[in-house]
Amino acid sequence: MNGICTPDRIKGLASALRMTLTVIASFVCLMVSSLPVNAAGPPTPLDKKSFKTVPFDPAPPEAQRHELERVVALCIKTVGEDLPDGHFEASVNGGIVNIVGIDRERFKFWKCMMDSGHPLAPINK
Repeated sequence: MNGICTPDRIKGLASALRMTLTVIASFVCLMVSSLPVNAAGPPTPLDKKSFKTVPFDPAPPEAQRHELERVVALCIKTVGEDLPDGHFEASVNGGIVNIVGIDRERFKFWKCMMDSGHPLAPINK
């Protein structure tokens, strides 16, 4: 006998098929779970973060404050263009920038601020 359809070989093929299907199912679950979260809902208090400018100046001169406000407005627009279905908000209070949004929105905003020469640092409460 050449062993083409032996019971042991059939069991081995069935086992290999089950493993393949398990790997495929795991991959599909991983892909679905890594899809972006629907940002259509309003932000929650957990979505609010505050950052200080680097270097931190709690009362920046008027010209510096206007420049910071201009860059914040530019970065809000950038976040809105990149993630149009979001509910991102940002405001400036002295040297503190308060933002509300999901992680992806906050990251895009933070990166835009850094690229514009106004890096931010988290405020440790």
